[in-house]
Order: sequence, then C-alpha cells, then structure tokens
Amino acid sequence: MLLGVPKILSPELILTLCEMGHSDVIVLGDANFPGKRFAQEGGCKFLRADGHGIPKLLEAILTLIPCDSYVETPVMLMQPMKSDNMPTVPIWEEYKEIVKRFDPRGVLALGYYERFKFYEAAKKAYCIVQTGEEAVYANVIIQKGVIK
Repeated sequence: MLLGVPKILSPELILTLCEMGHSDVIVLGDANFPGKRFAQEGGCKFLRADGHGIPKLLEAILTLIPCDSYVETPVMLMQPMKSDNMPTVPIWEEYKEIVKRFDPRGVLALGYYERFKFYEAAKKAYCIVQTGEEAVYANVIIQKGVIK
C-alpha cells in the first residue's frame, strides 16, 4: 500500500500512468465502449476497472498526472449522435467539475470528438481502460502533460 494514492486505482493502472510519457493518451471507456477490440486494433494496453464509474477514476487519475498544457483541449469527450436526440449528456457536468479542480483552464480544457473520430483517437492511445460506467457517452480521453 502507498500513502496518498487513490485506492480506486489498481496497481496495473498506477504502473501504466507511471509508464506514460508527455502527450501519451489514456482512454476511460464506459461499459458499452468496445475497448478490448480498439486496444487490439491499435496495439495499445488494455486494462479493466469493472465496477467503477468514470467520475471517480477520472478524479483519481488527475490527482496523479497533469493534463497536457501544450494542447488546447487535453480532455476529450465523445459527442452523441444526432439520432440519439441528446441535447445534453448529464455525466459531462461531473467531468467539468472534476477537470476544473485539476486544470487551470477549467472547462476550456475539455473538447469534443465526433463518435467515429473518438474511436480513431482511442485506437492510438497508450492505454484503454474499460470501466463499469453505465452512463451513455461517458467516454473520456486524457492527454498526459509534463510533470514539473
């Protein structure tokens, strides 16, 4: 055990965050996200965080790594398809509050990918974490910054 490390983070996830370098990307996929397939297609690491929601994982991860300050939007979300008729995604409000606590840009650090562009970006990630998050369009991409 370690002091100061959020207990929601598995040893494998902590190791992965340590291995990641500046500008490497980690994806937190919701329970519906095809994470294993995308990890295989992209040749990236695949981890599971079954039973855990993304907000608590996002918060725990951002306590250990900074968002990339060299890009405009280091935290990317997946936009709903027009056919889903979702003018808002409720879980995004939680994400905004979390990111505001860890990045000086606040909500300006968040950006949005169209669904299939998000999929392509996920395949290029360092790691995809499959979570137990049941909210729809809850997927998040985080680009790691420099630790100073």
